[in-house]
Amino acid sequence: MRVLRSLPLAASATAWCAGKQQTWPNMGEGEGKVFHGPDGKLTGVMASLNYQEPGVKAVWTRRDESGSDDELHGARFADTSVMIHNGRGEKLALFRNGFELHSDLKASHIDYYSEEQILSSYYPQCEALVQKAMGGAARVVAFDHNVRCAGWKDSGRKLDGGNAVQGPAGLVHADYTAVSGPRRFELLAEPPKVNDVKQPKLPLEKGDVAGALAGARRWAFVNVWRPISTVPVMDRPLACCDAQSVTPDDLLTFEIRYVDRTGENYFAKHAPGHKWYYFPQMTRDEALLLLQWDSKGDFAVQNSGSGGGTKESEASTGSATFALHSAFLDPSRPVDSPPRESIEVRCVVIFND
Repeated sequence: MRVLRSLPLAASATAWCAGKQQTWPNMGEGEGKVFHGPDGKLTGVMASLNYQEPGVKAVWTRRDESGSDDELHGARFADTSVMIHNGRGEKLALFRNGFELHSDLKASHIDYYSEEQILSSYYPQCEALVQKAMGGAARVVAFDHNVRCAGWKDSGRKLDGGNAVQGPAGLVHADYTAVSGPRRFELLAEPPKVNDVKQPKLPLEKGDVAGALAGARRWAFVNVWRPISTVPVMDRPLACCDAQSVTPDDLLTFEIRYVDRTGENYFAKHAPGHKWYYFPQMTRDEALLLLQWDSKGDFAVQNSGSGGGTKESEASTGSATFALHSAFLDPSRPVDSPPRESIEVRCVVIFND
């Protein structure tokens, strides 16, 4: 590989003030290196990701009714340079690596800043995409979404009829834990909480949930991540970490305290074996399927019950449970790249097996 260009190391992404907790981190440039193969095609970039420092044990924040978070308590971010490989052309699979790209989608595009159009028109498209990708899925139901754009986030604007537009999340995380994954699944059969998307019908029925949680049926959360601008994503694209390269020792709990419930994500500490990928210049006719939780994934099986305690007797099968992910500053981007605009829709999948 050859280096195309190198950018100077940006200032630390951590922002401390005397007597205050950690704020949300900025995204740094890292080493800012861009690599190409002999044929001139992009093979990867050396960029910066926000991990947690080794000594961090747990992190928490409060989330308001608009979906925006307060300061982070207990966090100490480690701005870490990592190699992020070009995933295009790689054989990456959702239930092995935790993510996969779907291209040439002939979607019927909508106003992605309209809550009503997202629910009525875009949710069914996401359900159909996931249903097709799953094959053995008995049922797919979209139940939540976020729209992200740095410019809209800074302006404080909201979706027409919905929650606040969020900025790209520039920190290494996973969306559920061994505790919050099953609990979120259970809540889909209960009346929506304050921060939940309000739909005329509950996503699931209590009987479906009880049977699946008892182990009778496999279930999963799959995120449909998609650009929504007519311009390809060059600013703050999404990077995903191969689930096969992550161990339980790399993870720590991030607790999110809503006004009416408590949720959990995972943050992560850096490990040399982590293998990262992204899909340069994704268009709105492409979608990334991101595994958020699989009840039959190795990690889920080994950490089910007893508050997420590990079952050492359960053998690994090479099945992913989730994929760590983060937005980042792509050093190959043009200087005048427009802000990333994207939508993510969470779907629950209940399988036949």
